[in-house]
Amino acid sequence: MNLFICRLTAATLLALSSAWAAEPAVAPAIPSADATPPESALATYQALSASQSRNYDRTQDISPRQMLLLLEVCERTGASLGQMLATGEHESARTWNDHVRPTLNDGSLGSASGVWQFMPGTFHRIVKRFGTQLLAASEADPTAGREHLDLGEGPFSDAQVRGLIQETVDGKRGADDEELKRLRHNFAVLAFAKHYLSVDSGARTPEEDYLYHFLGAEQGRRVLALAQGEARNTLSVKPVETPLPVAAPPALAVADVRASIRATAATISRDEILMPAERRLSPVVRQRAPSRVSVQWAPVTASQKSAFDYMIASLKPNAAALERSADRARVPTPRVGSAIWSPPTPAIPPPVSSEWGFAADSPVVTGNLGMFYRDGQGQTQPYTWGEFMDHLAQRVRAKDQPAMVRAKYGVGFGLTGGDLPQRAFNPAIESKAATFRHEISGEVLVPEALVTGPLGPDETRWYKNRLAALIQQGEDQPLETLPPETLAALRHLTMLSPDLSDASTAHPEVSEALRAFRKLVGKDQPDDPAHLNRLMPAERIALAIYDQRLARYAALQAAQQASMSDAADLSRIKTMPVGLQNAAAPHVSVLQTALAERGLLKQPTEKVVWRDRQRKKHVTYKAVPFVGVVGKATQAAIRSFQWRHGLRDTQGVLDAVTLGMLGLTPMGPEIFRPLSGPECAIDETGVTTPACEIPSSNRHTQPVDVILPDVRLARGWEWESGPAANESERDQEPPSP
Repeated sequence: MNLFICRLTAATLLALSSAWAAEPAVAPAIPSADATPPESALATYQALSASQSRNYDRTQDISPRQMLLLLEVCERTGASLGQMLATGEHESARTWNDHVRPTLNDGSLGSASGVWQFMPGTFHRIVKRFGTQLLAASEADPTAGREHLDLGEGPFSDAQVRGLIQETVDGKRGADDEELKRLRHNFAVLAFAKHYLSVDSGARTPEEDYLYHFLGAEQGRRVLALAQGEARNTLSVKPVETPLPVAAPPALAVADVRASIRATAATISRDEILMPAERRLSPVVRQRAPSRVSVQWAPVTASQKSAFDYMIASLKPNAAALERSADRARVPTPRVGSAIWSPPTPAIPPPVSSEWGFAADSPVVTGNLGMFYRDGQGQTQPYTWGEFMDHLAQRVRAKDQPAMVRAKYGVGFGLTGGDLPQRAFNPAIESKAATFRHEISGEVLVPEALVTGPLGPDETRWYKNRLAALIQQGEDQPLETLPPETLAALRHLTMLSPDLSDASTAHPEVSEALRAFRKLVGKDQPDDPAHLNRLMPAERIALAIYDQRLARYAALQAAQQASMSDAADLSRIKTMPVGLQNAAAPHVSVLQTALAERGLLKQPTEKVVWRDRQRKKHVTYKAVPFVGVVGKATQAAIRSFQWRHGLRDTQGVLDAVTLGMLGLTPMGPEIFRPLSGPECAIDETGVTTPACEIPSSNRHTQPVDVILPDVRLARGWEWESGPAANESERDQEPPSP
């Protein structure tokens, strides 16, 4: 009976585990545009692009078709899925509009276009340099299980798009080519271009990647050096300064020359009269007073005053005269201060430098006011370069970009940037098992991360195929009524009562269950308020995958329950007679070896002390086989194995499912019977463990001796004789008396 149950369980598990592989590994077949004349098709497409270029409606989220293409591109190129989502959402102003263009201050539209806002020159450069790699990545790859990716979109078929790319690589199309510009509205081509732009720039962090995408590699490295260097606290925007006109000195008329000479002579004479005589002058010079010059003072005209100012400014002051003037102006400071205390005048900090900032009227600043100013359109509070980088990191979610994958897809992927590390199952950290429910086994106890963790390759392929099928069938719109499989999945996740039969999302319990599911897996609420209580296509597929996982663990745990009636109980072996313990020891030893091979149990070692020919002492450790003694370490290893694989904790009972996943045959009461064979002991009450042949964990049909052969020393070495030769230590549990 137990054999029949085990075979039935194995067949069920094989069918569940191969469900993903049963899906054909085909690329999503996205229908191309109808065949229309190129002129009319281009005109229609151009009109559509013009009408959507100013559509900044933020209630439109990434579409299922865009999600499918982006997942396909990242899987083929190894690009970070989270980084592509973060930059695309920020560059498109959260619209995911393939035709959106930036609006400048004067109301006109900028040259950048597409979800990732490519300039014509940048797009042409990337396609010309990486076009060959782009075409190769989108072709079929049988070794990786990938089919041909259709690049057709809008008026261009797949062949036409590939022809445009190849002609650009060959240098036949330039940056001003109108048809090449239209490819910036092709989501798949633009996603490839975004990846190759990151490769071209050599960015190492999310901040660098967006900075190089935003400013170009050269300007991006300059800004990065400013933000990380001594200019970190300088302003990122330099105010526009209007230079003052420098007036040239007016030319003197001929009639004013004499007046200027007289005025200059009068000034010099007055300075000499007021200046005291120097002591080092001779007495003869002192007795001779300078003769006074009779000067007639006349009103100074405006032109003369300007000329005088210019001439005075050009004169060099006499050093001795300046020193004497400073001595006369020196006033002794009082020794006693004021009786009334007043706080010292605070030092006014110097103004923040803006020497290294972008000009306030530059297109980089005027087209991205929110990135350079705290008050955005106010343009009065520019960021410093350090604040600029911190603000940029927040806007592109540099620290948690992989979280955007779950926010959009409802699942994580085992791709680059496909999920946060803490979302994956960590076998090194044991946690309490979550409780789920299923018709197969009733209550299902399994770690939550095993159910909601990132998808593997087969599950990722199934996700893509299922999403492509919904798009082709026209079922990629939000639903107001839950399908039966979605309703069952919410019940299995214990988010919906089994007694509720109403599948309408307008029902309070159903809408609350959807919100609870989104919170559990990290899915964002829909951007459109009208879709808040509806089932999104990505959520529908995610629930189907999680329900398949629960069904698998439910089947495993149900099979455990069915096989436990005839299974051996390790916790009771210690209480059995010594003869029965010795009979079970070889089987337990094989179990312990299988656990040790998976890193769950430490292999026992023996300390060996020996001397060489020079009588020099050596100590080595060699691995020895398990003796088959059951202890706490063995039982803890079994519990850890069951917990890691979504099995129930059987409290030491060796169920057939656990042994089967370890590669061992079932162990029932027969392990306590004496084994037959020429090497087996006949006396059941003997204390020595029999060296018998039993099935191996790796070869079920071939026997293996659990006692390893003796290790011989190399020639020129000898075993240590005397008491030291018997010195040995076994790193395992002592047998019970």
